[in-house]
Amino acid sequence: MEVVYLEGYSMSQQAKDLLQKVNGEWRNMDRVIPLMNAVVTGYIIAVSKVLGRGATAMSQMLIKEIGDVIAEMVDQILGDKQLKYNVENRAELIKSALLEMGICKDVEVISEGKENEETHIIKIKDSIFLPTHMVLVHQGYKEFPLSPEGLICAAIVRKVLRTKEGGNAEAQVRVNTKLPTDEKTLIVEIKEVKAK
Repeated sequence: MEVVYLEGYSMSQQAKDLLQKVNGEWRNMDRVIPLMNAVVTGYIIAVSKVLGRGATAMSQMLIKEIGDVIAEMVDQILGDKQLKYNVENRAELIKSALLEMGICKDVEVISEGKENEETHIIKIKDSIFLPTHMVLVHQGYKEFPLSPEGLICAAIVRKVLRTKEGGNAEAQVRVNTKLPTDEKTLIVEIKEVKAK
């Protein structure tokens, strides 16, 4: 299937236009959330069955292809509430984005490791995608490469690594998601990959 972009538009411009159309109704998406959960669940199960361990490589490609768009969409949604992208506040950026966008009710971010090679453990409680997580748990899954929450967090960390002073435009991250064992807490692990 070929993806066609409108002439004269960049992908990020399309994202901006989409956000302008739905921005006013973002908080009233109660009917859309169950549909999103169903689509995400089906997608994750299908990808896991078809690709197996190759799903991790596919998630890396997805982050590479749309990471910048996701980060820009987060900026558009948060507007003036968005924090500045700098190396010191990755944890606060992630927490602020997830809470302000209404993705979850509580977030804890633990960062460890040395600069540009940190691992971020993000504990996300009561996500709007929790029904998806619970279906996956009941299907026997314990973890999977990329969740919607993980994609947002990865896009933020990746943007920090690329835009900070002395940053590397080729910086990448790896993501893995551990499904809830307590029926409410999703754990997303993001590892910063040392640029070559």
